[in-house]
Amino acid sequence: MASLKGLLQPALTGLLTSDALLQTRRQGLETWRRLARYPHRIGVWLRADDPYSFLLSQALLQFRQDFPDVVWELHILRGVDEQTTSEPERLARYAFLDSQRLASWLDLKAPSVEQLDATQLKLTEAALVATSNQSDHDALKLAHKLLKALWQGDTSKTQELIHLIELPAPQILSKQLTNNREQQRRQGHYASAMLHYAGEWYWGVDRLGHLAERLSDLELGTPTQRWHPDLDSHFLNNEPTQLASIRASEGRLDFYFSFRSPYSYLALQGARDLAEHYGLRLVMRPVLPMVMRGLPVPDSKKRYILEDASREARRQRIPFGRICDPLGAGVERCLAVWLKAESSHQRGFDFINAAARRIWSEGADMSQNAPLLAAAKEAGLKAIDVKIALADNSWRERVERHRKALYEMQLWGVPSFVLRVNEQRCATWGQDRLWVIEDALHQLVTK
Repeated sequence: MASLKGLLQPALTGLLTSDALLQTRRQGLETWRRLARYPHRIGVWLRADDPYSFLLSQALLQFRQDFPDVVWELHILRGVDEQTTSEPERLARYAFLDSQRLASWLDLKAPSVEQLDATQLKLTEAALVATSNQSDHDALKLAHKLLKALWQGDTSKTQELIHLIELPAPQILSKQLTNNREQQRRQGHYASAMLHYAGEWYWGVDRLGHLAERLSDLELGTPTQRWHPDLDSHFLNNEPTQLASIRASEGRLDFYFSFRSPYSYLALQGARDLAEHYGLRLVMRPVLPMVMRGLPVPDSKKRYILEDASREARRQRIPFGRICDPLGAGVERCLAVWLKAESSHQRGFDFINAAARRIWSEGADMSQNAPLLAAAKEAGLKAIDVKIALADNSWRERVERHRKALYEMQLWGVPSFVLRVNEQRCATWGQDRLWVIEDALHQLVTK
């Protein structure tokens, strides 16, 4: 018998993530904009000490040319939102490395100074706030120049730019930054390097494609291909000799996964395809969800993750939306059966895939026996295997080892991937970072 949770949650999330509701909301907002004769307005939320903000400031210079009839509003934030940011120090270190990779991948200027000069940072922040009061074109252009000087350690350029700007008094600066943070929270978000258009948020250069598609549908311009690369494109390396060399290396791809992470679910097919193409041994390393590890996930973050994951799933044509949160017993039961499937049958990935699909697209309550048994059967397990697995708590020690290994790689979130080839390692975080792994493999045979 289905649980009440298994009946209500899938119906609600199915509605919230439905294409019909999305289009109705967008059409309603567009109708209201036309009636009120408002311009198409996009809010840009940047933070001086955020390298992703530096990358976004660059990309927007070209993005604006694709959509010239949009009004841009610049908002400056200070510091991370502690209520929504887990492991802020680890995040700062990872963000610097990730933004360098991302800059190289997108042919943007990379940040070159990891430890920012405190005085230069303070001046840049004040200048950015003053800049935000200028016209949208001037503000974005000057913001990019300021962030470029900061992140490339060019103090003389910073001083040159600041001489052109009347900096706000300290109390006015503090008040403006506080107001900006409160305004962003009212609009439903918490992070920097964000874009906000007509009720929806888009993070950094990674989500410019979704925004470009939306603006293009409104006939506001024609986006270039760089904002939305072709999903059906071939792998980075298909040259037979090089591919054979990569496959002969017998590399391994560790996939740190959570049953409660929609991004982990969205990464499953891509990770398997990549591993098969390059002859990598795919090793699943599930961990407990962040909440069950004592890390905060406030409601505003949950809402954005659901909205963003839904867009990504729609774009990748992955079934998604009828969800039953497995937090607690559902997660623990899945982890117990995963260990049995992996250790006794070498079918750990198959069980994870079957269980995750039921959680994220079929609304199955994995705290109940019927969907758990169905997922296990799909992975080749019998009912007796499930019974034995649920009576065994050894999965707890295994997933704790996974968590410690993840932290040793200076990562903490999922999905994360660690490539191991001979003595070399490459670690990355995010379902949209599999290209980092592929690029590392490509470098092995082309350098």
